[in-house]
Amino acid sequence: MMKKKYTIGVMIGNAISPHIVEVIQGICYAARSMQIDVFFFLGIHSGYYYNLSEGEDTDRDFDYQFNVVYDYQTFAGIDALIIEYGSLSLFLNEQEQKKFLHKFENIPKVILEEKYNAPLTTTIISDNYHGMYNIAEHLIKDHGYRNFTYLSGPIGITDADERRQAVFDVMEKYHISFDESRIRYGNFSSNVQAQINDLLDHFPDMEAMICANDGMAYTAYKECTRRGLTIGKNIAITGYDDYDLAGIMDPPLTTVLQNSKDMGYMAVIGATELCNGEKNHTVVVPARTIIRESCGCHEKQFLASPTERPRYTDWKSTCTQQISEISKEILSENTAIYVKLQFTHCLSELMESDFRTPESEEKVRTGLQRLMTNRMFKGLSMRSIIQMLEQYIDNWLDVELNQAEVNRTAIQNLILRKRQIHEKSSCYMVRREKNHMEDFLHKSCFLPLISRDMLSSIESEQELYRKALIKLASLDAASSYIYILKEPVAHYKGEKWSCPNELYLAAYQEGTDIYSFEKEDRPRLYANIFNKSRLKVRHMNDNYSVSVFCLFSGEMQYGVLAAEIDPSDIVLFYLISREIGNMLRLFQQTKEQLHMRQQLEHLVLEIQEKNEVLNFISESDPLTSCLNRRGFIEKALRFNHEHKGQKALLLFADLDHLKEINDVFGHAEGDFAIKHCGKLLKELAGENGIVGRIGGDEFCILIPGNSQTGEDFIRQVHISGETFNLHSDKAYYVEISLGFTLILCDKTLQITEEMKAADQALYAAKKKRRRSIRK
Repeated sequence: MMKKKYTIGVMIGNAISPHIVEVIQGICYAARSMQIDVFFFLGIHSGYYYNLSEGEDTDRDFDYQFNVVYDYQTFAGIDALIIEYGSLSLFLNEQEQKKFLHKFENIPKVILEEKYNAPLTTTIISDNYHGMYNIAEHLIKDHGYRNFTYLSGPIGITDADERRQAVFDVMEKYHISFDESRIRYGNFSSNVQAQINDLLDHFPDMEAMICANDGMAYTAYKECTRRGLTIGKNIAITGYDDYDLAGIMDPPLTTVLQNSKDMGYMAVIGATELCNGEKNHTVVVPARTIIRESCGCHEKQFLASPTERPRYTDWKSTCTQQISEISKEILSENTAIYVKLQFTHCLSELMESDFRTPESEEKVRTGLQRLMTNRMFKGLSMRSIIQMLEQYIDNWLDVELNQAEVNRTAIQNLILRKRQIHEKSSCYMVRREKNHMEDFLHKSCFLPLISRDMLSSIESEQELYRKALIKLASLDAASSYIYILKEPVAHYKGEKWSCPNELYLAAYQEGTDIYSFEKEDRPRLYANIFNKSRLKVRHMNDNYSVSVFCLFSGEMQYGVLAAEIDPSDIVLFYLISREIGNMLRLFQQTKEQLHMRQQLEHLVLEIQEKNEVLNFISESDPLTSCLNRRGFIEKALRFNHEHKGQKALLLFADLDHLKEINDVFGHAEGDFAIKHCGKLLKELAGENGIVGRIGGDEFCILIPGNSQTGEDFIRQVHISGETFNLHSDKAYYVEISLGFTLILCDKTLQITEEMKAADQALYAAKKKRRRSIRK
């Protein structure tokens, strides 16, 4: 039976910190190696950092909107979750923290950076306490420092609390005066300038500043340098995490190695174990102190003590042993065989030439280049590899320095190889960061183009969504999908969010192919309660890594953007998601404005009609039961709206010689003739026609039709009149003259003006009437 292919959801609170970036890289590397599909549900709470550091009012901060993205995991068909709780807890209050994990209690999950005892739950946490304890004790025992300050992470975060407690305990052990006045609380980001400067102002004579992570230590470097302090000499600074650039800071940063990529890798392994029915457990990742120059140490202090010196005699055998140790340290047991073989080959090529000889220079150069540039190793911790190589050279240096007869050439070449490895690897890492930054800046130029394209199609919803994705292929998105809610939902701060049960696929991009759906044709996706549906992704990959971003603007939620992208592009696509969200808000406002304009136009038209109707007093004619002038015009206006774009006939009719009938036979007979005229016209006009008496003996008729219809109507009036007069006992003829005009129903039609045209046609017809109506 084929083994099931698992899908894992990853929940992250802030994807822009160096530590979290490396966790993501480790997860992606493990997923590729183990053929696992991954959905990243990303919250990037940038406003939290900047508002906190600048002391701004956060009432209008919409970072809370990101927290709804985690509920969309119900659409992804996941088998297990990885929850990077350390990054999430920064943005959840105490009440929300309790509810958050409870929400996923029935799903197998791995929780990073938090202790949590529950069924179906494996936890992975760094040995924060001992890692920070060791580095603080190093500053006291090995350097004799007594005057400390501490830059802590937020209160209530497990990592921050354990590291802070370790500092207190070390100070108490060595009877050093230390209390809360010497602590400032940051947010694990680099935006801690205010806190650092506050410590420097209050404690200008401090000897060492211990920082709870490398990101804050990086800012401490900048602020101390700005004040003219030399790191490692005037002040010692330490960090925690040992992120990629820690070893090439100036001077290199003394820190604690918390291998974030390994934690990500282990999280994937833990998730698959739970999916396979294995027992949950807790993993405490050892934290190793990395001594560099920022604490005041020098390179010669890093060499092994006499009791720790390795017994190296033969380069080939020790080289093979070292390659095995590096592979075991860097690669997990679950790493694909072809990756292990390629990694071992690259290391062998790098180390096969004895570093004690000048011929090794070229081998190190080419081997290091292939190792650092091989995309297959993108998720590996290169700094750990370099550190192990440097330690290996240090061990050989120690052996050579303690030989009875010192080989100066061998020592010189070992030192050169160590410098070569350090400088070349630093160059590769700096170049990689520089290339990434240049690539980011280049791709960022597409942001206004996405807005421009969407703005150009703001009146077409289908085209709007297509234009939103048209640039993403150029931004290296293998695929991207916009899923929207049935209708936008307003979500206000502090208000409970209820995840929708359905989403609609508005548009998708797969490579260079882009398709957008008409509103009524959008595929519907139901919440994946029974694992029967999932967010669509392209089928051309054996496995995939999809990042999911909320689409919102202000308090309005519109749906999600799901994109198959490289982890290095997460920040860029976060910006793209915000851009799309803002344009969807503009589209919504445009629709509302259009609706209001239509309502206003309708209202204005209605007022115009009412004004025209109000020119007349009554609605019906009591003598003929026809409409009077006002009633006829009101009905005619309604007829015009209902038959927009159609032709119609407007006829004007006049009873012949009414005055003669009144004068000779009396007004009662005149009324009879008018009444008979109205009855005849109503019968011939039928249910679809409108007949009104608009004057003493004048009638107006409106019926659908064309010119032929008008001629037929007049002919029928004359025939009916002849029949009536033939059988009538009246001493006079009752006859009607008619004229008509052809009209086109339209909002610009003016009924009263057309009535004048029909009246002119009647005037021509009246010239043909009988001279007298007497029989």
